[in-house]
Amino acid sequence: MSQPARRATTAPRATTAQRSTAPRRDTGTRSAHRGRARPPAGTPRMRDAPQELIPVLVAETSPRTSQLSPRAACLQATQRAEQVHGLPTGLLTAIALAESGLHAYALSIGGRAHFPETEEAARALVDGAAPRRSIMAGCVQVNARVHARNSHWPLNPDASADWAGGMMARWARETGSWSTALRRWHGGSPASTQRLVCRVKAKMEVTSPGSDVFDDWSCNTGHAERTRRNGAVHLATAQRQTQ
Repeated sequence: MSQPARRATTAPRATTAQRSTAPRRDTGTRSAHRGRARPPAGTPRMRDAPQELIPVLVAETSPRTSQLSPRAACLQATQRAEQVHGLPTGLLTAIALAESGLHAYALSIGGRAHFPETEEAARALVDGAAPRRSIMAGCVQVNARVHARNSHWPLNPDASADWAGGMMARWARETGSWSTALRRWHGGSPASTQRLVCRVKAKMEVTSPGSDVFDDWSCNTGHAERTRRNGAVHLATAQRQTQ
């Protein structure tokens, strides 16, 4: 995700107890770039400031997750978050495939990718990074400098997937469009929505074959096939390691 707009002085906490009932089908065709779908009457407007909704502090990764490989841990976390927040099956897992290759401890430090095998090794890399270097961390690649405010929670796959699932559900409920929610999640401009949606759509063809969430979007077939194959490899690895 890119850096959001402004930062509030008071940051309310989001919890997994805040459940969302989000739209099941995307209404974000290309025409939605010009005029977004209207939310139901009374739906509160949420500012584009996801750092204000930090997850409940989790000191360590749950024992259930810590015993798994990085990809298996990320897979279980995203699948759980999809159920908790009412996301379409496979959507958050597809986002994680696109962002980190479905790796719980993946890091991008100053644009350079790292895939440490343990949370401890990932924490050491984060702590040792130069202060001015950007850091995208974890299963869904949270901006550790901005959203996490230099804490380690993005490396907890359960916490980061829960946070991402909550943000996606709230934005989709507000806009009526999963594609618009995806753009907000990634921090991109409306012009970048086609690329973002097509990338996640290709991954979703692996995580949830037959899904109609992004059916209204037309994507480059050749590029989608390469993206799909890559996603299939990582998903198969994660599934094998959960057994």
